Amino acid sequence: MKRIVVLCSILILGLTSAAQQLPVSAGDSVRIKQLFFAGLSDKLKENYQRSKDNFSKITTLDARNAPAWYEIALLSFRQNNMAEAETAIKTAVAIDQSNIWYWKLLAEVYKTTGNMVNLIPVFDQLIRLAPNQQSYQFDRANAIAISGKKEEALAAYTLLEKKFGPSESIDNARRRITEGPSARETVSTVNAGEAMAVATLYLSQKKYSAASRVLENIAGTHQDDPLFLALYGDVLYETGNLPAALVNYKKALKLTDQLYGVWEKVLNISILMGQYQQMIKIGEDALSVYPNQAILYYYMAFALHRENQNKEALEHIKSALTLDGDNKELQALIFALQAEILIDEGKTSAADNAFEHAVQLDPQNFLIMNNYAYYLALRNENLTKAVALIAVAAKALPGDASIADTYALILFKMDQLDLARLWIEKALQNNESGNSIYLEHYGDILFKDGALDEALIQWKKSRDAGNESPVLKRKIDEKKYFTK
Repeated sequence: MKRIVVLCSILILGLTSAAQQLPVSAGDSVRIKQLFFAGLSDKLKENYQRSKDNFSKITTLDARNAPAWYEIALLSFRQNNMAEAETAIKTAVAIDQSNIWYWKLLAEVYKTTGNMVNLIPVFDQLIRLAPNQQSYQFDRANAIAISGKKEEALAAYTLLEKKFGPSESIDNARRRITEGPSARETVSTVNAGEAMAVATLYLSQKKYSAASRVLENIAGTHQDDPLFLALYGDVLYETGNLPAALVNYKKALKLTDQLYGVWEKVLNISILMGQYQQMIKIGEDALSVYPNQAILYYYMAFALHRENQNKEALEHIKSALTLDGDNKELQALIFALQAEILIDEGKTSAADNAFEHAVQLDPQNFLIMNNYAYYLALRNENLTKAVALIAVAAKALPGDASIADTYALILFKMDQLDLARLWIEKALQNNESGNSIYLEHYGDILFKDGALDEALIQWKKSRDAGNESPVLKRKIDEKKYFTK
């Protein structure tokens, strides 16, 4: 809780500083002042979009109005629009490089996005403006360490020690680089703020056990700190303990709804755990706080589709496609999901168009190519297109079982049975030997190749693996291949 209060205090002080430095535009100084204070008023009323609109009007009248750019960045940061926040605050610092509050906000943006490479030179600027502020130099050294530059980080800690004298914090930071995780870093030797910094460092280095050990030492006194709960959730998530991670994330969101990244992680875990009904409720709550995030609408559409609410899902797809148009990878995922929903609705032509959009937007997403090719094969349509798509995907991801199965299915439909058998056997390697769908496809290929007894064995294996398809049952009972 304390770290959130500190950040809010910094931003409030920055607001005061910005207001005091309001430049007077030669063209329309009265209008700019009116817009500025209208923007501040709207912000206090939490009407963030109207506030941002007022400050944007200022930048139209005076493109070098640094305080207005700062306010736009601040509002974007508040709404978790980090790309817009970064652009706006970088404009502000380019105009006025002596305002420490601008650099502080830029540092917060890079901390939030985990951009250590760009964070380091921001700390250089903060040190330039406040050379006797020890925390800036310590945070700079930590950022260097997190970015993996061990020798440079050690040199930074040495410089820090020479200027401000030795300290246990510097010794601990140096030891983490030279010795790795240490059992000595307990609650008695690491204060709460440093413990979270230590855990963040370990998390970035994939030293999950060490990060967990450090956080466990302060867990008893930090159950009301949403940042601690979110960080502990990250550690649990990375170690595969999804239920425990979900508990921590939900606790964090009960304390504050302003952790956008946590909303995304909760929704992602809900997908992995198949909790679609709960996911819909969580998605509604997230959208009530962040209504302009395309990926939240994507998650909602995904959950609604899984709950057979396709009409509602398509409405969320429509909303998602109106937002974040610059993120081609996300837009591709949205179009691919739209295609799956349209297939369920029997609108195959529209689904193919959606898949085409997805592939054009992100030609490196080979799993989307795989899905497109698979649906074409199921319909036994445009197999030339399907085989071209899957050949590209298989070349890029030769060890992917799903792609191998799709390749086998397409070749089976094209009566290239020797190649189909080769690819389905690839699909069944690497711990996929119990995949009921792959086993059924294997049986289909064997049957069509004249090996009825072998086909029957694979169909029965598919049934025993949990495949309850009526078509499969008919294949086994009548010892023949059927499509329906």
